[in-house]
Amino acid sequence: MSRQREPKSDWATMSTVIRAEERLRNRGDISPARRAGLIYRHSDDIPFLRDLSGELNTVLYQGSSATKTSFNLQEDDHGMHWAVLEDGRFNDLVSSTYTVGNAMGANAAGGNLLAAVFEMYFTGSVDDSTFRRGTRTYWIYRYDRKAFYPFVPTGDAEGERDRPTELRLADILRKEGMTVERSLEEWMGIWGIPF
Repeated sequence: MSRQREPKSDWATMSTVIRAEERLRNRGDISPARRAGLIYRHSDDIPFLRDLSGELNTVLYQGSSATKTSFNLQEDDHGMHWAVLEDGRFNDLVSSTYTVGNAMGANAAGGNLLAAVFEMYFTGSVDDSTFRRGTRTYWIYRYDRKAFYPFVPTGDAEGERDRPTELRLADILRKEGMTVERSLEEWMGIWGIPF
């Protein structure tokens, strides 16, 4: 009889990015940007999404867990909607990203939530020259897979990405304790990220 493991919660998986970022930053390997974003499908049929700006003002800025994370709502060139968050403290940025996603899930919009995207820059040096200093990378959390994967676009056109760097980065992130999506077919490229 095989036992099914309970899927991890979004926070249990998403919070692993905090520890990985701290270790890699302390070694001088990465520098986090101040921005993250949630990509979602908009729907006027869901009241929470219909007034998302007002809802996020309540979720982020009121109550005992109020934050200083700023946000703006955008639509990208592909018609996808983004809640772009900005905070100088990475821990707070991750917490706010989780909070927004959790609020969407609690208000009938969880099925519209596609991914959370964290922007990072590689600043270290690796002997095999896989990374170039200053390489922009995105660490993408897929809500449906409850796992991260790296995305390294090399241009704005669909398909322009650096797979060898993504594979190397995935190994590094796994070693730092992050849950990384094992199926490469699930590493969806997201071009037109608005930050």
